[in-house]
Amino acid sequence: MVACRHTCYRQTARDGMDTWRWFCIWQRGVSWLHPDGNTELPKLLTMVNTDKVWAEPARFTARAFVAKGAPAYVYQFGYVAASMQQFMRYGAAHASEIAYVFDNLRSPNGALMTPEDQAVAKVMNAYWTNFAKTGNPNGSGLPDWPAFDPAKNGLMVFQPDGKAVGQTDPKKARLDAMEKAAAAAPHSPQP
Repeated sequence: MVACRHTCYRQTARDGMDTWRWFCIWQRGVSWLHPDGNTELPKLLTMVNTDKVWAEPARFTARAFVAKGAPAYVYQFGYVAASMQQFMRYGAAHASEIAYVFDNLRSPNGALMTPEDQAVAKVMNAYWTNFAKTGNPNGSGLPDWPAFDPAKNGLMVFQPDGKAVGQTDPKKARLDAMEKAAAAAPHSPQP
C-alpha cells in the first residue's frame, strides 16, 4: 500500500491529478480495509476510481430519486467471462454488462461464450425487461432486487461467479469513508 501524506495534495495542485488526490482521501478513510498492506497499487487505484466515478455517483443519484418519492434500483456488476479474465484482472470493466443486459453476447477476442455467460445474460435481460415494462426489475423466478433505501443501502450484486444477490452494498464502508473524508478535506469537491 502506498503511504499517503500531504504531499499527495501538493502533487495534485501541481499537476492536476484528481484521481491521485481522491485516492489519497479514500485511502486515509479506508486503510483499515487492507490491514496487511499487500494490495497492489493498480488494484487500489481501480477501486478508488470505481468508487469515485461510478459507485458513489450512483448512490448519490439513487438518494436523489428516493428523496423525490421515486423508486431507484442500484446494481454492481462484478461478473467477468472466463474468456475475459486475463484482460480484466481487477473485476468487470465499465460498461461490460451491456451485452448481458441486452442478451447479445459476443466475445471480443473470438472465444466462445460459456453456458455461465448465457445464464448471466438471461437473468440480467429479464431484470431489465421487467424494469422497462413495470418500473420494477423483480419478477417470477428471479432473486429479489431490493429497491434502494438510503437507510439500508441495498442493491443487486452480480457477483464474480454470475449469481445475482440482493444485499447491503459491499462498498458501503468505503463509500461512507470517502464521502466523510471528502467533506472534511479543505477545498475538496463532494464525491
